[in-house]
Amino acid sequence: MELENQAAKQAYIQLMSDALARKIQVLDQLQNLTEQQERVITTEPFDEALFLQTISIKEEHIKVLAQLDSGFEKLYTSVKEELVTGKSKYETSIINMQEQIKKITDLSVKLQALEKRNKAKMETMLIFKRKNIKSARVSNQTATNYYKTMSKQHENQSFFYDKKK
Repeated sequence: MELENQAAKQAYIQLMSDALARKIQVLDQLQNLTEQQERVITTEPFDEALFLQTISIKEEHIKVLAQLDSGFEKLYTSVKEELVTGKSKYETSIINMQEQIKKITDLSVKLQALEKRNKAKMETMLIFKRKNIKSARVSNQTATNYYKTMSKQHENQSFFYDKKK
């Protein structure tokens, strides 16, 4: 029974390592998508369909990350005691997972920086677009007012004729 329990715990530890490796892959994909999103934001004309598509794909990747985190937490709670008490027995696995976690942290920080930069670029682009829209509205309104004024002048023009003749 102890041997089966030991094998199960070893399998859990391997699954934890696999989950971390998968998380690294997903974070790499998210980083690539975020870089693609940055290119979409900075490219003129702005391709809204492509931008929304990258957001949709990123959402799916984020859901996968949440599932991986949840699964990792469940596995960790079931083997936590074994990892603490048998530290020397699982030393290589622990070191491997620590390196993976460090890589995940680095990727997460880079991803957050990219996201922050993209957000700033998107806000700048939206401000520029709003200015253009406002300018177009003002131009249209000015033209409309001009034509209204000019059309009313023609109606009242007969009033100014010399009536002495």
